[in-house]
Amino acid sequence: MTARLATHPDIARLTRRVLRQLRDVGMDVDFVGEFDAEDPFASLRAHEIDMALVGLNGIASIVRGEFTAVAVLPRMEARDVLVSLEARVKSLSELSPGTAVGVAGPRRRALLAAHRPDLVPHELGAEFFRDMTERERVLEHSLAAAGVEIPEMLILSALDAQEIGLRDEAVEALDPKFWFPEPGQGALALVARHPIAEATALDHLPTRTALRTELALIDAMAHHGTHTLGCLAQPSGRWIRLWAGAVSVAGDRIVRSNRTGPLDEPEGLGVAVADELLARGYERLTPAGQS
Repeated sequence: MTARLATHPDIARLTRRVLRQLRDVGMDVDFVGEFDAEDPFASLRAHEIDMALVGLNGIASIVRGEFTAVAVLPRMEARDVLVSLEARVKSLSELSPGTAVGVAGPRRRALLAAHRPDLVPHELGAEFFRDMTERERVLEHSLAAAGVEIPEMLILSALDAQEIGLRDEAVEALDPKFWFPEPGQGALALVARHPIAEATALDHLPTRTALRTELALIDAMAHHGTHTLGCLAQPSGRWIRLWAGAVSVAGDRIVRSNRTGPLDEPEGLGVAVADELLARGYERLTPAGQS
């Protein structure tokens, strides 16, 4: 039997990697394309596909019991990285005041304001990621023609940097203790209506446990706003450690937590960290109505 696989548009560029992994464990897979981002599981419900490749939002659904987590794949690099299009600069701390730094999303913008308020954030819109490909690399001429500016420095997820051909230009992996990654960053899962034996060979229990921790934190903070919330859970032996924090939009206030808990109680650790963030003033960071 050939299993039909579709992928969420946000992670479509990673499909080839996962297809190779599935075929390496002896599974016959037919990639049928991207599914509807507005209703990502409609194709599964309608039996039009057998598996869906998803990121954090889909992982949240399976953890909460809507579908079967056929496999939570081993987590790829979860940190953000500093990408330098000029070889002279090797770290965020070395950047000259006034340097334009390309960032995507409120979390990275707020973190930049907190740690380097003297730098100038440059928002990277969807067109940047659409036009940057592995084959075409930077393509300043075509991007400029489309009105898309490329600053000399970028802060991206390590995975995005790799997938758009800028892995070799990444000069620093930003420490998750102060530059909190997007929850679930670097994690993918295969979702299905029921277990598929061959695919379960790819399941990675440490990643699954880490994501349970991070999702428990997100759930606990959902009513308090999560637009700049970042975290990273890392299992080690019988324990799991969770770094988490958030920054005010202006970057002038920051709250953080760093706790360790038993490996078999990941949700408890996520809730404990949420409680600590709230006790330290998390709610005062988030403007009313943002989440």
